[in-house]
Amino acid sequence: MKKTLLLIISVLMICSASSAKKGPVKVKLLLKDSTVVEGFLRSELTDRDTVVAVSPDAKGKKSKYSFNQVERLFLLSDNDSIKPVEVVPLRVYSSMHSGKGIIFDSPRMLFLAYQGKYVNGYVGYVWVYNTVAWNLEPLAYYKLNDSQVARPYLNFGTIFRKSKGKMANSFEEYPELTKELEDGTLTTKAINDDPMLMVKELDKILEKNR
Repeated sequence: MKKTLLLIISVLMICSASSAKKGPVKVKLLLKDSTVVEGFLRSELTDRDTVVAVSPDAKGKKSKYSFNQVERLFLLSDNDSIKPVEVVPLRVYSSMHSGKGIIFDSPRMLFLAYQGKYVNGYVGYVWVYNTVAWNLEPLAYYKLNDSQVARPYLNFGTIFRKSKGKMANSFEEYPELTKELEDGTLTTKAINDDPMLMVKELDKILEKNR
């Protein structure tokens, strides 16, 4: 889990303009028409982006593919001990609060960080204005396997300062999970250490209640 998150974060750093000197990441792109494209990632995968750009070599000509064309994308690591990271286009809710917010029309590329039996956890990157400047920050999302839409529940770009009450709003239809927040079973430190902890606990609850 930690290796996956580290690779996800490092990829976004490498893809950003400020880290361009480090070189692009190798990828395998699968399109909905079954086309397979291999090469180097030449674009960011944030909420401002709508295409995946890939070139056959690190500095070659880029080909662009709309997120709507993409089935999935695999980020390849030079470290053999780290499995490829899967990135998928998903529509997302605008709000972290259950039952609120709109569903964005355009999909976002989300990094698969946890694959469970009944629910998956993802990481997406969003530009956030902090009254001084725009920052690219990671958001954690969850999506039930029978749903087509992911909901954000945590911005873990900085140390988690969100109240447990607000965190519970993201999962209010799952009282067993919110109780774990309220009684201290799920601690702030544990969530900081593993942003996917909420999704893992939800997966256990869903399995138990089947």
